[in-house]
Amino acid sequence: MIFARVIFWVAGAFGTLALVPLYRTPGNAMYYGLLATLVAWQVAFFVIGWRPRQLRPLMIPAVLEKALWMATLLVLLARGQVTGTQVLLNAATHGLLGVLFIVAFFTARPLPGSQPSLA
Repeated sequence: MIFARVIFWVAGAFGTLALVPLYRTPGNAMYYGLLATLVAWQVAFFVIGWRPRQLRPLMIPAVLEKALWMATLLVLLARGQVTGTQVLLNAATHGLLGVLFIVAFFTARPLPGSQPSLA
C-alpha cells in the first residue's frame, strides 16, 4: 500500500509541476479547458494516493489515461507531428507511470469485505 501511495503522490506532484508553465502559454478556451481536465487528474492522483486500497478501482482509469496518451503520441509520430525523441521522453515519464500504476493496482489489495456487490 505504501508503494501505491508514493507512486500516486509522485504522479500528482510531477503532473502539477508540469502544468504550471502550460498555464502561462497562450491558448484558446479549448486549450485551457483541457488543462483544467489535467488538473482534475492530478487531484485524482493525490486522492488515490491518500486512500489507495479504498480507491483501487479508480486506478484503472488512471492507467487508461496514461495508455491513451502514449497511443496518441504514437499516432502523432506516425503522422510526423512529433519526433521520436518526444515520444521517448513521454514514455520515460507517462509510460513508466502507467506501468507503475498497474503494479500499484495489483499490490494495493482491497480491504476484506470492501468489494462492492454486483447484484
